Amino acid sequence: MLALYLAQIVNSGLALGAVYGIMALGFSLIFSASRLINFAQGELLLLGGLIITTLAGTMQLSPVVALVAASLAGFLLGRILFATTLGLTLRATPLRQLMLTVAASLVFQGVAILAWGKNPLMPPRLLPLPDVRLGPLFLGRDTATALLLAVVCMVLLGLFLNHTRLGRGLRATAQNAVAARLQGVDTVFCHALSFALAGALASLAALAVGPQTGLRYDMGLGLGLKGFAAATIGGYTSLGRVFAGGIMLGLAEAALVLTLSGEFKETATYALIIILLVLAPHEHGERP
Repeated sequence: MLALYLAQIVNSGLALGAVYGIMALGFSLIFSASRLINFAQGELLLLGGLIITTLAGTMQLSPVVALVAASLAGFLLGRILFATTLGLTLRATPLRQLMLTVAASLVFQGVAILAWGKNPLMPPRLLPLPDVRLGPLFLGRDTATALLLAVVCMVLLGLFLNHTRLGRGLRATAQNAVAARLQGVDTVFCHALSFALAGALASLAALAVGPQTGLRYDMGLGLGLKGFAAATIGGYTSLGRVFAGGIMLGLAEAALVLTLSGEFKETATYALIIILLVLAPHEHGERP
């Protein structure tokens, strides 16, 4: 019984943690480039997932087409978000910029309600993978899909940041925007690119979470908060640590969900997030 319980925790925790990990990568990307927390990240996942669900309902999408469509939809949504928030207030205070992303998240949620209604939608499994058995561990196809998608996103993002001109420009902007401008880097474009890439990541995360839980108009806030918590646990600076923060949070949440009754599991999950955020290592230069 204990082995079965642990196997269930690992299966559910990796499925959740992979989604949180992808979301955390987006938070880390935007924070590194602009020192801004984007609280509309969850709504980017929601809208991206709803768009792909609609496309899947009108045409047959192969896995490759689904990946490309999700990436493009999220990329455009992230670019629109930048154009309506940080792009208009580059010289504004961080608090004002933060509140703009909060307001944008409410607007995006309203758009989702007007276009798709409040009834949950269950998207099809656009990235079908078989179940995986690793000794005593069993990974369902949704878990295997989410985990593979998350790892590929992390690897490709790392390659982009370290081995392309645009990626190096974005990293230079993150380290010192003034020095980057003096070296000819278009820092405004890099800010916009970070939002667009984060949007693409969020939309890809929808392909992982949608078949597990469905898509609901009110799910963006919860997923966004958990992605933010995972990024904070990981420290924002390292893609590997940020992704590991998502996996750790997913495993901890799965353990709580399988242990507690339905009335207390959500409260316990957010209480756990508070504890993890308090105990998370401080960013360099931040006062403890």
